[in-house]
Amino acid sequence: MIRLTDILIESLLEKKEDRCKRIADRRYDKPSAYKSGAIVRCRKGDIWKDLKEDESLHKWFKRSGPKGKETGWVDCNAPDGKGGYKACGRKEGEKRSKYPSCRPTPAGCKKKGKGKTWGKTK
Repeated sequence: MIRLTDILIESLLEKKEDRCKRIADRRYDKPSAYKSGAIVRCRKGDIWKDLKEDESLHKWFKRSGPKGKETGWVDCNAPDGKGGYKACGRKEGEKRSKYPSCRPTPAGCKKKGKGKTWGKTK
């Protein structure tokens, strides 16, 4: 029968990866001297002090979209006539002839979409 003390000892021996190792794993794709050196420097407090560990998508989704003070995504199927695009989503009383094609930034409208070749392999 397993004792409670045995379970506690096992759980204490299992080491979780610390913050520096997780950041180094994101920065370096394979084990190397650079990676281990960066972990040591991080644990000393020389690097990555202010680096936040969690990567939130809030910053990415709140990027500026259309011209002006509006934020959010742009509709590539709704040019504003001035070289930009309208915000994604319809305003009250607005009618559009095409289905919206929303992108996070106006630069995304220049990239060709996958279209009918999505997921196909040759």
